[in-house]
Amino acid sequence: MAQPFQTRGIGKRNLTKAITVHSFKGGTGKSNLSANTAFALAKRGWNIALLDFDFRAPSLNALFQMNGTKYYINDWLAGRCELHEVLIDLSTQFHTKGQFQVGFTNPSGAAINEMTVHSLNEEWQARVLQLVLDGKNLLFERYGINFQIFDTSPGFALSSINAILAADELILVIKMDQLDIVGTQHLIKGVYNQTLGKRPELIINKVPCNMLQTPEDYLKLKNRLSNKLGIEVISIIPCFCEVLENMSSSLFIEKQPDHQFSQSIAKLASHFESAN
Repeated sequence: MAQPFQTRGIGKRNLTKAITVHSFKGGTGKSNLSANTAFALAKRGWNIALLDFDFRAPSLNALFQMNGTKYYINDWLAGRCELHEVLIDLSTQFHTKGQFQVGFTNPSGAAINEMTVHSLNEEWQARVLQLVLDGKNLLFERYGINFQIFDTSPGFALSSINAILAADELILVIKMDQLDIVGTQHLIKGVYNQTLGKRPELIINKVPCNMLQTPEDYLKLKNRLSNKLGIEVISIIPCFCEVLENMSSSLFIEKQPDHQFSQSIAKLASHFESAN
């Protein structure tokens, strides 16, 4: 059963990192990747805070089957509660060695409309950026969180920009879709590089299996998109019917830990553990 945030000691090693997962368009599977990777890290003994910053179409509520909480991230950003009051401890429910804390976004139509209005207010967003940066430091320094993972809205939403600015490591997720590739190219050059000064890493997700028949196919695709987009590809994940059929209704790697998708998630977790 989910519990309110509880401080349960410092993480197993002195490592702290904020990871923001973003995409140019929706449907790339970034929320599924964020949640499963957060779970994998918590299983390894790290203290995790997974934060839903997709205020346009929040999905972590459905994935974790969370029907309601006292406070949402919306409430924290609006000054109606403290950050630790937002976080729900799922460690016992998912039997993780480390803390597995999740902050949910209010999925109601009224809350989405409210955040849409705020997204147009640059003064409000500037205040929120400082709040996010202060909250990041608080979770690391006071509550012993090792990894903060921000799952964001796709595209150019200011709320996503705030999470990007807070990131120590920035991950872009794309599919093998020409519109997605071209849009991501503009996002990298126009927003990340020129405006924010951020250099992301790339995950290519839901790749048709017929494109990945041999190890050479993986290497060719990695080199092709790395050269085209000018960033490092850290993972290529095939499109699995089993993952699609799961419909992001639960943590896939908890149900099928030996599946190839779960192995890809394990490699991602290892990357985040080792990358500087």
